[in-house]
Amino acid sequence: MLMHLTGVEHGYKCVTDRAEYFWHSGMCIVTHKPDHLLDAGTARRVEAERSELCPEHTGTVLHVVPRNIEMFDQDALAFWMSSEASNAALARAVVVPSGITALRHRLRWMFFSSEVAFRVFRHPQVAKGWLIDQWLQQQELRINGKEHKLLDQAHS
Repeated sequence: MLMHLTGVEHGYKCVTDRAEYFWHSGMCIVTHKPDHLLDAGTARRVEAERSELCPEHTGTVLHVVPRNIEMFDQDALAFWMSSEASNAALARAVVVPSGITALRHRLRWMFFSSEVAFRVFRHPQVAKGWLIDQWLQQQELRINGKEHKLLDQAHS
């Protein structure tokens, strides 16, 4: 359970050898364990683990890479921003311990836009805000699509 000033909100939490997973309000927060090498292979295994633990989750995903991680390989970011990884999530963000990594990714994103909703951040709250915006935009599109269908049916 997650305590807030206004009461108690429930979430689903699971801890494995690779990461801690927490599902709450349509978001899955994956906090990676520091005693691992985080490369593309590990990123794939974590994604498979996340999908297996909560197969019905199709919302947003936030990866938190700890400051004291043994090694963080840029290939993990390449996997998370791939279409293969994006099929399992509405949007994905990664919080990295290095400002240089976040800046490098931001510059890369500016020049090589993608259809995948993926960003790298330095601060968790900023990343969560972006993920919530992505989710809200998707909800608006869904609602507007339903409204258009209802209007079309009413005029038919």
